[in-house]
Amino acid sequence: MTGSGAVHERAGEQIDETVEGVAEGEADVADVARRRRVRRATIWGGIAAVGGTVPTAVDGMDHLPWWGSLASCLVLGLLGGFVGAVSGRREAVKTEVRRDALDEGERELSRYRVKLVPEGRPAPPPFKEKDYTSYSLTTTTRRLQLWEFDYLPQWSHSWRELSLTAEGHVLVITGPQGLLGRFVLERMLVPEELVLTSRRLRARAPRGPAPSSSTAPHTD
Repeated sequence: MTGSGAVHERAGEQIDETVEGVAEGEADVADVARRRRVRRATIWGGIAAVGGTVPTAVDGMDHLPWWGSLASCLVLGLLGGFVGAVSGRREAVKTEVRRDALDEGERELSRYRVKLVPEGRPAPPPFKEKDYTSYSLTTTTRRLQLWEFDYLPQWSHSWRELSLTAEGHVLVITGPQGLLGRFVLERMLVPEELVLTSRRLRARAPRGPAPSSSTAPHTD
């Protein structure tokens, strides 16, 4: 190997090391920021919960001696703070999972609770006030995502790959490989709203292929 070739090889190795170092540094910064956001949400969740126990403790002061009221405040405050901190941390972790699913420059727009209509079964009636569902549709500036429990991704497709139509109170979503699902939307929402949203976002979506992922949701 000539002297010039050795110099070029060493320069290339230095560049690779620099790039790897920058990438690791960015990853470390992102990880620190992520932990900071989770920690902040945990603290504020605990503080908010403690604040919520104050009225209950005050109401009990008329029926207890001062030492009983003090003990009650302490117990309720500690219990409420713990529950609030756990809840705040859980929601923050979910938020970070969803944040990681976005591309650079992509923003989450709206989230809709939905019931998944199993294939071959009639659609359930529209949402009632206390109906439970583990599924939600999330619109972003670039795609539509289906999540379970707000942190388990089921599928994600670019707006340009999707076709949304309304069948009564049921939203039908078709993707590159066919039917992605039939959904009943949460209360006060109609399928036409998401159909119109999809048309607007499809018109603004960047040209060219976009990364998509697909996982068949459970329908049991």
